[in-house]
Amino acid sequence: MQEPSEPTPPETPRREFRFKPTEFERTNRPVDEDDNQPAIDLRTLYRQANAASPPARPAEPPAENEVHEILRANLERAKEDGLDELILRPKRLSRRKQDYWLLLIGGNVLFAGLVLLMAKNIVSLVFGGSGMIFYSLALTWIMWFVMDDY
Repeated sequence: MQEPSEPTPPETPRREFRFKPTEFERTNRPVDEDDNQPAIDLRTLYRQANAASPPARPAEPPAENEVHEILRANLERAKEDGLDELILRPKRLSRRKQDYWLLLIGGNVLFAGLVLLMAKNIVSLVFGGSGMIFYSLALTWIMWFVMDDY
């Protein structure tokens, strides 16, 4: 015997999404608009760009306005408060030299210790020596030519 099933709710219609029409703010005049200005011709622009320019006149200072007055007042106030003075701080000592010698001695001692512990033949001695040379050169290059003071 089958139990009566519950009635299914009616399907809701699908919503349809679309983009809204785009609206752009026009900053240039349309090509077909006639306001007594001729259309721009690229050949004319090219000729004007390559034409000899007149000799340059000395630049005139910009006209004074309220911004200059505000800046001048700010500068005077900073001078009165002593904020315009430059304070030279002593140069901070770099730890680069100390770190270089620590790493150079420590790394070479490590290589020498490995060579002494594992020196079974001449090849181990040669590899250890070349490792020390390569490590020293690489550390010198990185510490003095690649890195900056820190």
